[in-house]
Amino acid sequence: MTAAALLIGMSASFAQINPFRSSRESGGLSKADVDMLSAATGRVNNMDPIHVGDAEDWSNPDSGNSGKVTVTRLFRSGGLACHGLRYDFSFKAQRPPRTYAVDWCKTKAGEWKIKS
Repeated sequence: MTAAALLIGMSASFAQINPFRSSRESGGLSKADVDMLSAATGRVNNMDPIHVGDAEDWSNPDSGNSGKVTVTRLFRSGGLACHGLRYDFSFKAQRPPRTYAVDWCKTKAGEWKIKS
């Protein structure tokens, strides 16, 4: 799978996670932030081998926002390889840092999807 196709699929998956999307005026993540977050997630999802503690940082100098994607656990679900990711966000706007946990599983087609 090409990197472009991977990121397109990742963007569609991130649309499922409403906390990652908010307007710039409210001090949330901009579209560029979400793109950087998606790219960091793609790099983590495609680590081979992957280990608990593996992480990727992202930082957007334009928005002043940054974050880190960290592997928190490895597991299997329905015969699929899965892992938990912790998303830590720091915002330039006066708003407290946030943390989210999301589980990802690799489908039989080889795509990473958010575990529902």
